[in-house]
Amino acid sequence: MDALIMLTMWSGATVLLMGLFGRRRWALLGPSLRLYLALGWALVSLGSIQMLFTPLRFGSFDENALWFATSGGAIILTGALNLLNLVRRADARVIRRLCLAANVWITLVFVAVATHRGAEPFHDPVSVVMVVVAVAATEMAWADRGTAST
Repeated sequence: MDALIMLTMWSGATVLLMGLFGRRRWALLGPSLRLYLALGWALVSLGSIQMLFTPLRFGSFDENALWFATSGGAIILTGALNLLNLVRRADARVIRRLCLAANVWITLVFVAVATHRGAEPFHDPVSVVMVVVAVAATEMAWADRGTAST
């Protein structure tokens, strides 16, 4: 049940952020780049939820809480880098390369989190969705490398 609540909050936050900050860009993009826009905002919203809910997850501000909050910040920055790559994609090879590196890194982090108990399969639907979003963002950033800017 917790996973369903998390997925609902995550999708709601993503839609809210896209509505507030991505509406104008949405109208200018084709279907595949709209997906990339949604993936970027999905990463930003996931990291934001993680950071905002750190105090609820941890009773005190200890090392575990600090790592949890800072990893949320890393997820936000990865999403922001994808959004920057989307806006400046045609003329910024450095941004694209940084974006790809961040996406690959955050994908590896998500896989490590999802399989943290050893060799058992992903332990909840949220982990599966996180990995899928990170892999899809990586693929979108890579596939978009040659298109013109809008």
